[in-house]
Amino acid sequence: MPLADEPAMVLTPARVSQPQSEAPASVTVIDRNLIEASGARELYEVLRLVPGMSAVKVDGNVPTVAYHGTQARDSRRMLVLLDGRSQYQPGLARVNWNDMPVDIRDVERIEVTRGPAAAAYGANAFTAVINIITRDPRDISKHTLAVQGGNNAIRDGYASAAGRTGTDAWRASLSRRADDGYDEPFEGRQLNDAKRIETLNGEWVRELDPRNTLIMQAGGSQNRLERQQEGGVQDIGIYQQDPVQKGQRAFASLQWQHAFDQHHQLQITGYGQYTRDVTDFSVCYLDPLTGQPGPGGGVLFSRELRELYLENNRDVGATFAAAQSDPDFANRYASLQSANAPFCAASALDIEEERYDLEIQDTLQMGDRVRLVSGLNLRHDRVSSDSYLSGTYDNVSYRAFGNLAVDLLRPVTLNLGGYWERDSISGQHFSPRLGLNWRAAPGHSFRYVFSRALRTPDIYEDQAHTNIRARELSSPFADNTEALLGWAPASFFITQTSPGTLKPERIRSWELGYYGQFPGLELDVRYFQEELTDLLSHALNPFEFEPNNEGRVDHQGTEAQLSWRPGVNHLLRLTGAHIHTRVNKKTEGRLAARDSASALWAWQLSQHWGLSSAYYLANDYNDNVFERLDLQVRFRHRVIDTELEWKGVVQHALNKEPVVFEENRYQEDRFWLGLAVRI
Repeated sequence: MPLADEPAMVLTPARVSQPQSEAPASVTVIDRNLIEASGARELYEVLRLVPGMSAVKVDGNVPTVAYHGTQARDSRRMLVLLDGRSQYQPGLARVNWNDMPVDIRDVERIEVTRGPAAAAYGANAFTAVINIITRDPRDISKHTLAVQGGNNAIRDGYASAAGRTGTDAWRASLSRRADDGYDEPFEGRQLNDAKRIETLNGEWVRELDPRNTLIMQAGGSQNRLERQQEGGVQDIGIYQQDPVQKGQRAFASLQWQHAFDQHHQLQITGYGQYTRDVTDFSVCYLDPLTGQPGPGGGVLFSRELRELYLENNRDVGATFAAAQSDPDFANRYASLQSANAPFCAASALDIEEERYDLEIQDTLQMGDRVRLVSGLNLRHDRVSSDSYLSGTYDNVSYRAFGNLAVDLLRPVTLNLGGYWERDSISGQHFSPRLGLNWRAAPGHSFRYVFSRALRTPDIYEDQAHTNIRARELSSPFADNTEALLGWAPASFFITQTSPGTLKPERIRSWELGYYGQFPGLELDVRYFQEELTDLLSHALNPFEFEPNNEGRVDHQGTEAQLSWRPGVNHLLRLTGAHIHTRVNKKTEGRLAARDSASALWAWQLSQHWGLSSAYYLANDYNDNVFERLDLQVRFRHRVIDTELEWKGVVQHALNKEPVVFEENRYQEDRFWLGLAVRI
């Protein structure tokens, strides 16, 4: 950790490296030492070291990460960058932490801009920006092989290699992370929540000359997740095959960095990324009139019930009330009885997402007191889905941005930022930010930041046209689909359509903060107020679909983070947040913890032995307390030219309360042992 005469540098808030004391935002930096000391097995877990951040699993094996959390499942109000590439997926407005194409061991540094940052990154940098920066191959000199295993069938493996020849440097890694989930997540019922995730990540750097550098990155991931049964489906059928989600992801990027001189740099970046997710499930449907399995369940996939549903304004209750006197429905129901077999069908929720992005960024230092970062961006998003969209939709966006820093007086810096963008869904909009930093004394500064940002509706929110098809039918329905169900292919009678008139969600935020550096100690304190309006607060799924902008959330609170290094062998890091949240929709308060905290202590006992412990608290998530204690012991030694590291990690739940929802009882102890070999 830097001392008072070594200013801490951050890159993310204004897109340029600058002292943290001059940044127009509160920033949390989690470096490689903190990541290793945390003992975290999954990347999302280290974000509990950020004040005000929620990082929990509310659905078994699917993490939810949100800054100033509101909705528990649909966490879509924060931008996540991986080496500058947006991980915010355009189709369903989500960040999927399970299939992010990077292993935690490849991460060098994480910078979290706490507060709206749309002035630097555009729409969807709404409440915060998490910037994940991987290791530079020019800084790696060893190959690594690591394995670890523990309870709940934890079986992880990792291999990486790196090299440098002349002006070229490269690195590549391959990892696998697998476990069987939790033993009894649902009050004694054994449910499937296992997962298997593989990632591939590589980077190549060529220094063409002292002024020009090329950086190429490529990689991908694939996953298999056992998912929970959907409550709406359980009401109308019996699962024959639990949902299984399979996903693939791939990306490639190329960046050219050119230095005109030490005061003027140009950067051009282009990347493409692809994501595909399919969730398969199989159900035998209940007869809606008898409530029992039988051929009458087929009416749920009949053309006549779909027509009645549309005629009754998509009201399920009114649809079945009308069905009792509808002759076409009665005829269809009667003809199905001749099948004399239960109606079973396999279905899938599918989505494919593509993104192509080109950006030009110019950084100019004009004298000693003025610094300007400006640029242009062009992006094309394409989403294809039979189940969510019934087709393919595109969104093309154009962007221009600028961030100006001016030293008005030697101790006072004014930061002005703005981001203009236009896209096919939401039209054009502008996001501003104003920051004022006063360096009251060496190593001590005060800041005021005002910003506005928005989150634009995603393609699904704007263009939803759901249609759940029966992909595989049981006999005899598969052999005579059109005669028995009235159409082929057959589809579930419920379909939802977006009005296409939703407005962007908006946030207005201001903060007062203090950042101080003392010998061996770093402190950041922030008081903030945030007004979130025009929120899409209701569920948007085939069973519940209420698209509107009626939601509102008001946050007011204080956050603090402290790092103290009393000596080279000790590190203590503390964070805390106290937030008052007011909502007008119950769903927006489920992940809003009033008090949260973390404490991490790391002690290098000797040249070989290291010990670290972490404590996490959130009081409360949906009236439930999350509290956990972690312990890690490490032993490092050398055998000739090979370094070996042995470690043991225990994650101990300090209570047995559910996580967010009553049925999610995932507070279970976990432990594993690991070995890493570096040559």
